[in-house]
Amino acid sequence: MENAVPQNPTLELLVAAQHELRDALNGLGGHEGDGLLEHYRFWTTSHINRTAEGYIYLRTSDRIDASKHLVRPAIEAAFRLQAVRRNPVLLFRIAFSEFEEDRKWLQATALKTNPNAPASIQDQWNTFRTAYASKYPSHQLIEEYLPLRAAAECAGLEGYYDTHYRLYCKFTHGAFRATTGNLNEFETEDTRAMILCVLVAVENLTLLGAPAPNIDSLKQRLGDLIPEVTS
Repeated sequence: MENAVPQNPTLELLVAAQHELRDALNGLGGHEGDGLLEHYRFWTTSHINRTAEGYIYLRTSDRIDASKHLVRPAIEAAFRLQAVRRNPVLLFRIAFSEFEEDRKWLQATALKTNPNAPASIQDQWNTFRTAYASKYPSHQLIEEYLPLRAAAECAGLEGYYDTHYRLYCKFTHGAFRATTGNLNEFETEDTRAMILCVLVAVENLTLLGAPAPNIDSLKQRLGDLIPEVTS
């Protein structure tokens, strides 16, 4: 049984949006993805769905402080989804960025016990690069790290990066003001931010042919809560 939702219009909207996202994901059952781009969209939107589910559970269980730690992951995923939506070529830079992080992690953890680890991950990257080039021959393969700020700019959401993303980083990093509750004045933004991320996920799923019959009405309800979203 799903948790009862308190009489809170913003949280009720998030629950409705998450249900739309869940149904859109389920609606792709049996769909064969055509490659890397579709797989990226599917699994990243699935990640946002799981994050939203956890947020709703914590919020309806009165774990308000704990729920705040889930906002930043959703925002980060939404930035990259929208960046790739606007410019699919960025998918390769996102993949390269993750490869670089994995390589650094392996150098720090596995080098002493597995000297072949760096060569192994490099081989994996070379294989991926070849497959990517074959799948998307028109894409320029730029092996350059894509900072999240740059992804937000490409998504047209740099203003959101400088405001909301920076705010929720404080909870992730254990900033003193966050740990003491001195940032609770911004609490009304928590659920609104999650709604925006969930709707970004739903819209990206529609590019795969997923059903989303209520997306327009949900966006309108969000616009009523945050007028600048639809202005």
